[in-house]
Amino acid sequence: MPNQRQRYYDDIAAHHMAPLWESLKGLITPTPRSACVPWVWRYEDIRASVMKAGEVITAKEAERRVLVLENPGMSGQSRITTSMYAGLQLILPGEVAPAHRHSPSALRFVVEGQGAFTSVNGEKTIMHEGDFVITPAWTWHDHGNDSAQPMVWLDGLDLHLAQFLDASFVESFPQEAQTPNQKTPLSLADLGAGLTPIGATSTGFTSPVFNYPYAHTREALSKLQDAGAPDPHHGYKLTYTNPLTGDYAMPTI
Repeated sequence: MPNQRQRYYDDIAAHHMAPLWESLKGLITPTPRSACVPWVWRYEDIRASVMKAGEVITAKEAERRVLVLENPGMSGQSRITTSMYAGLQLILPGEVAPAHRHSPSALRFVVEGQGAFTSVNGEKTIMHEGDFVITPAWTWHDHGNDSAQPMVWLDGLDLHLAQFLDASFVESFPQEAQTPNQKTPLSLADLGAGLTPIGATSTGFTSPVFNYPYAHTREALSKLQDAGAPDPHHGYKLTYTNPLTGDYAMPTI
């Protein structure tokens, strides 16, 4: 019987088929099963390695000079979790990370420095430590550093979700950097006080605000602390939201 069964398996393999009963238990498990393991990257322990990258390769040569934070359970896969990519990006004074756009959505959380900029579809914003900056899917973006100090931020992308859907692709901008446009973008000045400009409507699932300054975030957290006792599980916690819809700033992250 075993030999007969194996011959059968070999026959159906020629037609690119396989028996489900041989793999079912591994496909649908009694409880969720993940290769991810808990891990902490302490910035004080890895900062020297991040800065050393600036001596090894230029931002232009690398396109994005990033040290990927790889989950120890998924080494070599550029994953911090099953569906997420994360890394620390370094921009030195005077450098530009060339403009491109891609199907995955991205976020930036500034961990060191201030004065560098990011441009999203021609709208330029200056970044400071603690700022939360989003780059919606398929928007042109470049980064530069006009300050006198290195800038480091955490990149987070739904890269592996896009890859899972066979929808991950990228395009380079014709020039190294975009020319900033002159229009006034929607910002926290317009939307951060619970007020919406007349005629402002949501054109997608992503927030029209792409820089959430830490100065505003810190003030809001302080006011929350003054308002009462913390949540027993979350403490004092706020969510970055799309001010036009009240939903998350980006739908997939």
